[in-house]
Amino acid sequence: MKKLNFLYLFFVLFSFSSSQTFNENIKNSRMGLYISPAINFIGTNDTDLETSNNPGLIYGYAFEIPLSENHYIESGFAISHKGGGITTPSSDNAQNNTTHNYKVQYLTIPAFIKMRSREIGRMFYFARIGPSLNFMTKESNNQDKTTAFPVVDISIFLGTEYSLGGATSAEASIFFNNGITDAVSGTNIDALFHQIGLRLGFLF
Repeated sequence: MKKLNFLYLFFVLFSFSSSQTFNENIKNSRMGLYISPAINFIGTNDTDLETSNNPGLIYGYAFEIPLSENHYIESGFAISHKGGGITTPSSDNAQNNTTHNYKVQYLTIPAFIKMRSREIGRMFYFARIGPSLNFMTKESNNQDKTTAFPVVDISIFLGTEYSLGGATSAEASIFFNNGITDAVSGTNIDALFHQIGLRLGFLF
């Protein structure tokens, strides 16, 4: 009976401690807004195809919760404009080449882990990595349709924060979004949407 009482007391204290930790993490969480100009390009499994780039843009809302002094979980949502071009060469004449231009808008839900250095002067340095789910909301293509299923990509960021006082900071980072699932339906070609760009934002 004494063992049961001890286990019950331990469970209550552990739950209380976990609740306090969670509440403290929520209290120390930050949110912010950002915009990311980018270059879109496509990766394919066919070396005979020619690909081309087009401009991309991401803008959204970020929410981060601390796990420890230097580690955070980040999520939120964003509007992402992805795409690129694929040209199928013709064996007869270059004028008969077929070009597929993809311009697709996604609602993006990320799940990132952020690793941040200690403050150096008023600067912090960080790396951010993790997957994102991309749900198509609009497309403007001249040929094939993009897939209706969510597209998954893995992102990596390297950047810096400049403290503006308290929890408020300005952020700048370079990033690479690496598509890992096929973004185009109805073809035998694996077309993966990739992006490289610059993210600028504020956290507070």
